Amino acid sequence: MIPTLPPRLPREATPLTLFSRTPPSSLLTPPGARKRRPSTRAAQSFQPSRRAAAHSRRKPRAPSRPLRHHLWLHLCWLVPLLLFDFFFFRWLAASRQRPAPVATATVAGIPAATTSIVTPASLPDLPPPPPPPVWQAMATPTPQQDLLHPDAPGVLQPTGSGRLVSAKFGSTRTRQVGGKFVAIFHEGVDIAATLRDRRGHATDPIFAVADGRVAFVNQGAGNSSYGKYIVIEHPDPSLGVWTNASGTVSTSVVYTLYAHLSDIRFGIRQDVRVTAGQEIATMGHTSNTRPPIPDARAHLHWEIGLMLNSHYDRMSRENKTGNAFGNYNGLNLFGIDALDFYAAHARDPELTFGRYLDALPPAAELILRGRRPDFFSRYPGLWKGPPPDGSPILLAITESGMPMRGQNATPEQISALGNARQAVWKANPAVLGNNARAYVSRATGSWKVTPAGRTWADAFFY
Repeated sequence: MIPTLPPRLPREATPLTLFSRTPPSSLLTPPGARKRRPSTRAAQSFQPSRRAAAHSRRKPRAPSRPLRHHLWLHLCWLVPLLLFDFFFFRWLAASRQRPAPVATATVAGIPAATTSIVTPASLPDLPPPPPPPVWQAMATPTPQQDLLHPDAPGVLQPTGSGRLVSAKFGSTRTRQVGGKFVAIFHEGVDIAATLRDRRGHATDPIFAVADGRVAFVNQGAGNSSYGKYIVIEHPDPSLGVWTNASGTVSTSVVYTLYAHLSDIRFGIRQDVRVTAGQEIATMGHTSNTRPPIPDARAHLHWEIGLMLNSHYDRMSRENKTGNAFGNYNGLNLFGIDALDFYAAHARDPELTFGRYLDALPPAAELILRGRRPDFFSRYPGLWKGPPPDGSPILLAITESGMPMRGQNATPEQISALGNARQAVWKANPAVLGNNARAYVSRATGSWKVTPAGRTWADAFFY
């Protein structure tokens, strides 16, 4: 007799569960056969595991938070990481720009290799050697190496007029006022770009021309006609050395100014020491002039000169004239022809600023009455003859109005001054040129101090 299989049970009656590992024995046992008792292992197989039971008792998962919440969580660690990378790599780049320390040293002319066996008693009693002129290692302010030939193509950057003279120092520019053209003074020289990227932007690095201290950094691109600019002060003992009230010894300084910069190197800030040839910025065309300087005429505006008054910032606050640049406002900085000084240095590498001024012819000599000026306290080497005695002084100035030298006025000069506060003793039309500053002017056959000259004298004596 052939056994027949039991009929198929409905799905609801099937004891098979989700956690079964073997099929139910009722489906495999033929009718009439003795059912075997399942083993303990088999019986356990029908029971859900502890993990499954815990899973079944677990509370339903809460709905996931929106994606925006996860983005904020990522930003909490991503932003600090990016800031750290930014400042770390800028610090690393600045540290690589620092000049390497000198590997050797000498003591009184004795090589460093033998200084360990030299005693102070064995050293000769010699006076300390004078410091070398700061200009001895003078560098060019840009990669342009042809500054001795400024008229060569591509050396200087003229204005929109295209006239090469407009890039040079002095009364070299004009503007139209009331239907006529008047001369405009240009305090520096404009050096053209030599390097550009694919988009035509100037990429020339800017270098400090001599050792010095960063005195001022203007990071604002549109708050000055200079745009972003840096002022560096260079010590020059030829202009004077004096002792302050605190007992410290100070040396007169010459400033150099670098303007229209697109970028200032990380670490270049006030009171930082720089060396000749150290990279400090990138050439650009920043300015608040209207129309603005186009990228095609990006250049470096470079100045060398002296500060007129160290109290200029206080004077500006008293007069409420508005001054965001302190004593390093362009109206308080008076320059010389930087290209002429560079050429003179090329002829004489031992040149000092004092010797250079002694060789310059003055544009005018003025007789002035006023308190002792702050200028000669900071540049005592430019005062000639006996110390100031409170009487009027005779002051020689350059075309820009920078004082060159001063001395007590003679009785004849005091008589020529009379009761006035300013008078012109001599004027040199050849040096004045187009006389854009117009501190003095010829009227009815004689030279007079103009209102602009009186304003300049008030700032000089403040």
